[in-house]
Amino acid sequence: MKTDRVIDLSHTLETGMPVYPGTPEAILAREARISKEGYNEIFMQFSTHTGTHLDCGYHILGEGLNTENTPVGRFMGRGVAIDCRDISGNGISHHFLQPFEEKLKKADFVLFNTGWSKYWGTRDYFRDFPTPDPDAARYLTQFGLMGAGIDAISFDPADSQDLPVHRILLSQGMVLIENLVNVDSLPELGFTFYCFPLKIKEGDGSPVRAVAVVTSNQ
Repeated sequence: MKTDRVIDLSHTLETGMPVYPGTPEAILAREARISKEGYNEIFMQFSTHTGTHLDCGYHILGEGLNTENTPVGRFMGRGVAIDCRDISGNGISHHFLQPFEEKLKKADFVLFNTGWSKYWGTRDYFRDFPTPDPDAARYLTQFGLMGAGIDAISFDPADSQDLPVHRILLSQGMVLIENLVNVDSLPELGFTFYCFPLKIKEGDGSPVRAVAVVTSNQ
């Protein structure tokens, strides 16, 4: 018998939440209340790259995938979770990834468990977080992956100007999901990853409700 377990991989959207340096602060204001207007409603103002969100090719390359025209099936698939919490330094190298090659061949999405989500809401979240280096990014492009996710603010260091990892992966038709949480709750294999964006016209990205559905045999 197969049983499914659903794991929420998304941070809560709220006013004052962490945002990428230079991005306007997220604002979620109570627009109406049951006690006054007879209903509840919230006004929201934030970037498409706020919270747990998805980057499309249109974000960096000005072409490629966007949130309006990309088939929704591109935002779900078999996942592999890679534990990077014990690596030395802040670069995930292709040598580190090579032992996972057979698992990467079976996946549509690779999710990096760096452990950095524990710093969410602190200054440490924005510095020295692990990311794949450019060689690792090029290595990942050979597996036909649909996307990659990470429990950190970005796939490139916060002070990066050229964003090489973004460019390498997005140019191959992948999507990038940043600011994941609870990745340490996932098995290496045996789950389906979902990261549906809002259908924004010419959207370069979108907040997502990222989840994983883990199937186990009993």
